[in-house]
Amino acid sequence: MKKILIAAAILVSTSSFANPITQESDKGNLKSLLGKVNSVQWKSAAKFEKASVQIEEQKVEVFYNTEGDLIGTTRYQDFDKLPKNALKTITSKYTFPEYALQECIAFTNEYNETSYYVSMTTEKEYLVLAISEYGEVSIFSNSRK
Repeated sequence: MKKILIAAAILVSTSSFANPITQESDKGNLKSLLGKVNSVQWKSAAKFEKASVQIEEQKVEVFYNTEGDLIGTTRYQDFDKLPKNALKTITSKYTFPEYALQECIAFTNEYNETSYYVSMTTEKEYLVLAISEYGEVSIFSNSRK
């Protein structure tokens, strides 16, 4: 799980905008972005700020650049809800039991465009697939265990 979230963090760290970030002011931004938000946990990294919230029993992470602008959000995604083209490619190319599904997340950027990331493991490797909203599948990262 940490590896796919790190992959998402790498993805979001490539954006840049302007407007200083403060945790208090961004709680208001989170409420307008996501509706009713109760508990917000903040973490800082070199190129982004991350707010973790619980919405309707689902963990959502909201990423801002260090200037306070929205980069995007991540949510866990049901594998069977991926675009049909992606499901067909993944289930034929990365077959079980050789590949075991670890997790699937949806990343929605500041322009409301959604892409998906699926992590899978084999005995020897950890694989993260990137999927466009149109179902195109590519390897985002591949590492040895």
